[in-house]
Parts: sequence; C-alpha cells; structure tokens
Amino acid sequence: MELTIRKSIVTKVALGSLIVAACMVGCDQGEKLGAVSGKVTFQGKPLTAGVVMFSNPAKGIHMTAKLDEQGHYKVVMAQGAGLPPGDYQVTVNPPVFDAPTGAGMTPAQMPKFPNIPQKYRHPKTSGLSLTVTEDGATLDVDMRP
Repeated sequence: MELTIRKSIVTKVALGSLIVAACMVGCDQGEKLGAVSGKVTFQGKPLTAGVVMFSNPAKGIHMTAKLDEQGHYKVVMAQGAGLPPGDYQVTVNPPVFDAPTGAGMTPAQMPKFPNIPQKYRHPKTSGLSLTVTEDGATLDVDMRP
C-alpha cells in the first residue's frame, strides 16, 4: 500500500511539473504587441463618439478602439494592450449601438454623425494606414469634409 501511495504522489508531482513546463513554453509563444493609441478630431475639434478600426486581412486581425470624450483611443486586445506588429488599414466609424429587443430605432432614427465623413468609414477611401512595431505606434487623425 505504501508503494502505491508513493507511486501516486510521484505521478502527481511529475504530471504537475509537466503542466507547468508546458504552460511556460506555450504561454511565452504569443506574438509581442506594440502599443497603439492616438486622437481623432474633425476640423480640429475632438470626435467625442466613434470607433477606430484597424484591419490586417493577411493576419486575420480586425480590432476596434472606442473614442473617449476627448477623442482619444487606445487599442486593447484579449492578449493585452496593443496590436501585433504589421501594417494596418484604418477607418473611423460611428459608434456601434446595441439593438434593444423589440421595437428599436429605425434606420431613419439613427444618428447620422456628419462629423465622420463617409470617406473615412471605408478602408479603400480613408487614406489612413498604420505600421505597428514592437515599440508601438501613434495615429492622430484630423478629418476634413
């Protein structure tokens, strides 16, 4: 019986060590992130509502960052603050509204956000791009009509 108990303890210790080692190897293999932040304005005035979208189709990354009341944003992913290094297409879009259950706003009732010109809402027309490195990147945007 004593031999069985010792065998069980040795097995549990070995298994525990294996799990810790696997986590140490696997947990460190994630891609480094570069901090990404900036400010969005419309004709020099802070955009107080909206989202900035960063897209890298080759990596399958499409991440948004919400604007605060002063027009600032900071990208935060599940893995941490920032984006993996690479080249990103950037757009500025109106805020996303949660659709309530039942009778919600009709498209005609939705705010139009004239302070976000249509050209900034699409990757092909925004003219905005960003190269992110491990050192990070800043993108300030002053939109014009």
